[in-house]
Amino acid sequence: MKTNISRWFILLLALVCVAQAASAFEVTREEIKPESGALEPGQSVNAHYVISYKMASTGSTYMDDEKFEFSTGLQKPAWDFKIRREGYPDIAFPTRGGPYQTLLEFEIGYSGEVELDVQLRGTVPTTSAGRLEVVKIEHYRDKTVEDEYRMTRDVVTAAQIGGSLAAQQQRLKDLKADIDEKSAQGVDVAAAQAEYNAASQALTSAASADPSQAASYIATAKIDIDEAIALLDKAWAEKAVADTGAAIESLDGMITYFVENRSMSADPQVVAIMTKRESAVQFYSQAQDNLNGKNYPLARSKAGDGLNKANEALSDANALKEKIGEGFNLGGNLLLYIGIGVIIVLIVAGVVIYRKKTGWDELG
Repeated sequence: MKTNISRWFILLLALVCVAQAASAFEVTREEIKPESGALEPGQSVNAHYVISYKMASTGSTYMDDEKFEFSTGLQKPAWDFKIRREGYPDIAFPTRGGPYQTLLEFEIGYSGEVELDVQLRGTVPTTSAGRLEVVKIEHYRDKTVEDEYRMTRDVVTAAQIGGSLAAQQQRLKDLKADIDEKSAQGVDVAAAQAEYNAASQALTSAASADPSQAASYIATAKIDIDEAIALLDKAWAEKAVADTGAAIESLDGMITYFVENRSMSADPQVVAIMTKRESAVQFYSQAQDNLNGKNYPLARSKAGDGLNKANEALSDANALKEKIGEGFNLGGNLLLYIGIGVIIVLIVAGVVIYRKKTGWDELG
């Protein structure tokens, strides 16, 4: 008996879930004019939606527990609703006015797949600014919202555009100063300069456009400026890391001179220089890791630490080289120099013997 009850309960639950799924709706078409960009106060707006839906209860199972509610933030809205069923003439409703509309189940509760064509016309409120809800569609069942659809658009005023334009123009000015400063330091600013040029062009266009178009230009310029700042930050870090690498390379040349040319690998001063070199390399490695990880501020910081340590070691190396002088040292070519010395000795000895022999012959 308990088993049968459980089966009936599961079956009932499944039927409820199917009914809820069947009652869902989908917006299969959405159009709005103007198509893109921000809206302006007083501007006319036309929206068109096609909704595919299936009521949970129709015909003999009609329960009058479902409805669609529509709302808009537009002023003086006009709504045109039309029901479409395959194989049947369209059912058009008289034009309705007002920001809130409701279609009850007895009006739209047809069996099978049904489409609801919705046309909305209105104007943007003259006092509106910020985000405007063009339309909201809610599907109610048993006083509960089963599904919801919203479309919103930004609304901008001339005053807002003026403030936004001024703010981005100041950012562009600051960016130009930063680019010039980094260029003077030897940073490759080509990529950042390209984004700067694009942002400058967008802001120039915004200055002479109407508010809705200007908002789009300003948004584009903001993206370009943000990208330029990021690219400049990266290039600056790359330059810092490269400078540290070059300093370490110069230091390696000095160490090679002391070790191979002057045979000073065990000299305490050279050992101290090599220790500082290892510290510089550690900072350099950390800088490279952070550069690859796109943590550019930390990459510059580590590169700066490495450069300071490398320059400190270079200063010590130059002081040591000046102290010991160039000198003469056989270094790693000892055998070569010994061989040359032996040859010279043999030549001198040969000359001496030859002269002595020649002198004896003359005397004899």
